[in-house]
Amino acid sequence: MIEEEDVIIHFWQDIVDQALLAKASDIHIEPENGVSHVRLRVDGCLSHLRTSPAHWHERLSSRVKILARFDISEKRLPQDGQMLLSSSKSANFNNIDCRVSTLPTLHGEKIVLRVLSKQEGDLDINKIGLDQTQRKNLLHCLEQAQGMILVTGPTGSGKTQTLYSCLKYLMDGSRNITSIEDPVEIQLQGINQVPINEKAGLRFDVALRALMRQDPDVIMVGEIRDAVTAKIALQAAETGHLVLATLHANDAPSAIFRLKQLGCLHGDIANNISCITAQRLVRIFCTACVGNQTKTQAELCGACNGNGFHGRTAVHQVMRLSDQLRQLIENEAPLSTIQAQCHMEKISTLKESAQTLLAAGVSSENEIRRHIA
Repeated sequence: MIEEEDVIIHFWQDIVDQALLAKASDIHIEPENGVSHVRLRVDGCLSHLRTSPAHWHERLSSRVKILARFDISEKRLPQDGQMLLSSSKSANFNNIDCRVSTLPTLHGEKIVLRVLSKQEGDLDINKIGLDQTQRKNLLHCLEQAQGMILVTGPTGSGKTQTLYSCLKYLMDGSRNITSIEDPVEIQLQGINQVPINEKAGLRFDVALRALMRQDPDVIMVGEIRDAVTAKIALQAAETGHLVLATLHANDAPSAIFRLKQLGCLHGDIANNISCITAQRLVRIFCTACVGNQTKTQAELCGACNGNGFHGRTAVHQVMRLSDQLRQLIENEAPLSTIQAQCHMEKISTLKESAQTLLAAGVSSENEIRRHIA
């Protein structure tokens, strides 16, 4: 029994070592009939890591649940929490925070770990993929005393890193900066970070109301999920605060209509939002492979395992609201009219921004098509 426990401990540590070395964003542990699979998501793509016997799965699940301080006897209901990961191979990967989620399935509990590996040193607004015009427009809005900046995109599109890079830019010691997050993904010195606790009743709207009595200058809302949070955030932007938030929308103009769906008034949207950005992450070519036409598939660099891609970059759309756009929003203009105005103001769409990657030869048309319609 003790020997098998040791085997499971070493097996788990080997998974962690390989995941951190590969810079995986997620670890999936999935039970099936007779086997258990481990897969890693690297640069947005899932790939198989290893398969183990089915009877190992429950022991591996228990190991993870103990480390995450879950109730190991509870197997019928989902559980969520956080834990730290450390590599036994490299000191560069110590105490890496990750979110842990369990889900009961037909053959056992599926476990997914989201690796929150970004460090404070990675945050630089000059290195998040903005072109010169996009950066100028975003910085102009960040330097205002009030207004709302929205960052939109699907899950896994890099919104959080963009928000943190904006916060890092604003951290000059002269501002009271507070974030409300679920969970806190990167700990930043110099700002107040409030973790959401739904079980205790600390929701985004509750925290945001309390924060308004804390004399804030800059407020970051991890995600606008409901009508109440959206309205309070807009009110905060109206009353002299700079508000940064994420919202799920296909592109920048679509975010306006998402806020309308949440019950926000056209005038409030037009008057209080200063900038809306949208983004996607796309894989870029492995620099060790590019140009090495004489190498066989087996000889291609280990960094990309021969698939030709290594790392990702963001593609952005930055829509700074002009007087004309504000007027269209207030007059309830349709999406097509707002898009046409963006075109007149030379605001690049996501697809147009992605063309620069193709022109520079750093990504492929198929890769871009996977993420940008």
